[in-house]
Amino acid sequence: MNFKKLLAQSIIWRGFYFFSVLLVNVFLSRYLKAAGSGNLYFTTIIFSFTQVLLSLGFEAGITFFASGQIIQRNKLVILAGLWSIGAGVVMIGCTYFFFMLNKTVPEPDLWTFCLYSFLFVSGQALMNYLTAFYYTQENYFLPNFIMAIVNLGFVFIIPGKDAITTNIEIERIIFLYFFVFLLSGILLFLSYILYNRKEGAIGFPVKKEVKQFLKYSLTALAANVIFFLVYRVDYLFVNSSPVCTDADLGNYIQVSKLGQMMLILPQIVASVVFPRTASGIERERLNNSIMVIARLFSQLFLCAFIVVLFTGKYLFIKVFGPTFNNMQVPMLLIIPGIFSLSVLALLSAYFSGKGNLKVNVNGAILGLVVMIAGDFIFVPRYGIIAAAIISTISYTVNLGFSLYIFYKDYDINVVDFFKWRRSDYFWIRSLLARKNN
Repeated sequence: MNFKKLLAQSIIWRGFYFFSVLLVNVFLSRYLKAAGSGNLYFTTIIFSFTQVLLSLGFEAGITFFASGQIIQRNKLVILAGLWSIGAGVVMIGCTYFFFMLNKTVPEPDLWTFCLYSFLFVSGQALMNYLTAFYYTQENYFLPNFIMAIVNLGFVFIIPGKDAITTNIEIERIIFLYFFVFLLSGILLFLSYILYNRKEGAIGFPVKKEVKQFLKYSLTALAANVIFFLVYRVDYLFVNSSPVCTDADLGNYIQVSKLGQMMLILPQIVASVVFPRTASGIERERLNNSIMVIARLFSQLFLCAFIVVLFTGKYLFIKVFGPTFNNMQVPMLLIIPGIFSLSVLALLSAYFSGKGNLKVNVNGAILGLVVMIAGDFIFVPRYGIIAAAIISTISYTVNLGFSLYIFYKDYDINVVDFFKWRRSDYFWIRSLLARKNN
């Protein structure tokens, strides 16, 4: 299947899944309010960081080796499934040990947090690994349809915004929120086994293949950890800032989550670019497509900036509720940085597919240094406004490094990433035509 047709299918079905994620975010935020959702999402971010560590970068290894047909998929799927459960068990131990030392959680609630951590880490690992398997087969429908249906089911369970809020009801909703991750992961695993039963016997890779797989995956892990810190370490500074309240944290995390939603389309494209690059198909045409998409993104994010500028304050309160009244200015400040991340997502996927992970790692390190230094100096005094500005600067530095390497290695004019062209709209038209076909 050619790149444009594959991209069109990815946009449709991954878009459907991310729409369900957006609904979960909106309904849950309205129910828990800014302070409550801020605390929940902050806990989830801590779990996410540990999950990134415990994932060992396997999703990147699966994509690289399965797309290039270096290791058969059925030799990796059981390994991925077993480690997903193992990672959750390790997470239980980490959570228990942390709170035994920290003493910030009452002992009766300790095992509840351990359960939440297991559900999240094992579920998220299964989701990441199995979607990677499906994408190497150019199957974007089944995994995203399954995850979206589970999310929509959860949305229907969330009480309305005017419902009486009790502690028992809140605990029930929070448990279901974490359970959804594991349920989605299990359904993906079972569906993959059934869907691919004709591919051959399921087994384990040989020792040589395991070494290759781990070497690549652990290098990808380093990049993933640094990228995660670049994207999330500002939450820690906002959370500890003396000028920020719990509501400020909730507002800022919601701004960041909306920024992540704006990255959905770039991530969808990147999920096609990575396996396509790894397989070596249409590489020259792929280079040109990346630049076209980057130019289109610049126009899309300009439109988003204008919408937020004129309607943001009213729109955010209308969608999320009256406690989310401090989102507009940070959102305006972070949109340029999100645009940088959108182009960076394409370049990172391209370098990963080429096996050149060091570019992603080095660029992320530069961005992280800028992020930590800027947040340490400015966030304690200026709060979420400073956090948004520093984030944009950090993301732009990261993009600048990747663009420099791309230009140096492939002799492509960097201006072509940003200079608008009328021919780009014909590219969109051909994409839509292929989607209709």
